[in-house]
Amino acid sequence: MPRLRPLADELWEATDDLRLPGGVWFPVRMTVIRSGGELTLWSPIAIDDALAAELETLGPVTRLVAPNCFHHLYLADARARFPEAALLGAPGLATKRSDLDFDGELGAESREDLELIPTIGIPRMEEVVALHRPTGTLIVTDLVFHVLKARGLMSWFTFRVVAGTLGHCGQSRLLRWWTEDREAFAASLDAILARDFDRLVMAHGEVIETGGHAALTEATARARSVLRALPAPG
Repeated sequence: MPRLRPLADELWEATDDLRLPGGVWFPVRMTVIRSGGELTLWSPIAIDDALAAELETLGPVTRLVAPNCFHHLYLADARARFPEAALLGAPGLATKRSDLDFDGELGAESREDLELIPTIGIPRMEEVVALHRPTGTLIVTDLVFHVLKARGLMSWFTFRVVAGTLGHCGQSRLLRWWTEDREAFAASLDAILARDFDRLVMAHGEVIETGGHAALTEATARARSVLRALPAPG
């Protein structure tokens, strides 16, 4: 059964379920971006021979991207499978994963088809999001979850009680606890929302095919409210 599914023109997804300690099942997604006939694997998941063969039908894999400092579990395996691909990580990930030989660090980048937008204010995460301009698709990782159903009691507890996101598009409570510079993070979110997109793709949960901009606006309202609370410049 094919694991690659089309999201939009030049965009595909592959999903899996990651079992964490304690019996928590975490849905995970890798997004495949094709540009100029070459593939970028955005947040690689476990890639077996069958999935690798599917990818080969689309084009050569030339970039492996870890978009934040949490999504690095499968990088070593992906690098071994695609040794010619450039390995790019979020700011700080090369230090966290000193066992990997990174080729570069993600930052702000603007191409005709793809724009990379860093978020700041949460050093533990340092997430970089991607805007696929031709299809109006925003690709995020842990910035928001959209898990509508939990698999098992511990998964329910994790997404409903710990993260507080079960059943809707929302930001995990953990992000609020980890945010060190709330004004900088809020400004990052405002910069993302200044872009034009409709589809919202995240690493955990269901894709929002339309209405993604409104969903992200609502999901980040609390985090962005810190800017509205600041006094006006004198």
